[in-house]
Amino acid sequence: MYVTADIARLGKDRTTIGVWRGLQLIDVVEYRKNRINDVVDAIRELSRRYQVKLSNVICDEDGVGGGATDFLRCRGFQNGARAKHPEKFMNMKAECYFKLAEMIEQNRIIFPIAHRDTIVKELDMIRRRNPDADSRLSVTSKEEIQRLHGMSPDYADMIMMRMYFELHPNYGKYSYI
Repeated sequence: MYVTADIARLGKDRTTIGVWRGLQLIDVVEYRKNRINDVVDAIRELSRRYQVKLSNVICDEDGVGGGATDFLRCRGFQNGARAKHPEKFMNMKAECYFKLAEMIEQNRIIFPIAHRDTIVKELDMIRRRNPDADSRLSVTSKEEIQRLHGMSPDYADMIMMRMYFELHPNYGKYSYI
């Protein structure tokens, strides 16, 4: 079981929290204009209800999400962090999106019907940046997507963060506790 959260706070973006059973997104909660303490309480409640360990909870740590990460003492996701394979990917966000694309192509991800249209629409906004270049792989920035589409890909980012656990599993001798 996993919980992933893209946190917005009081702006025009949405806070999206997803609960995962393996690679199946089983519950999605969306908030608009909530304070960090409300989001932290919601994540704690979802973690308790679904019995998710904090080592399997990840929040977008860029911007206002850092406060939630601090309060929860869970994993933090930094979009611009070093990729696991830096020779191939520009940053962690790009590597996770390309991993997500691979998993979707293999039909390994399951989305709830109720949110499918929103998820497909937002994932369709994510594009490879400079596809003709021979440089490291990267994806369009959130700012560019907001400028082109007038909205933030909050569901897509929440889903993409689940791939962090595929790249950095929580098991083995040196697992993150």
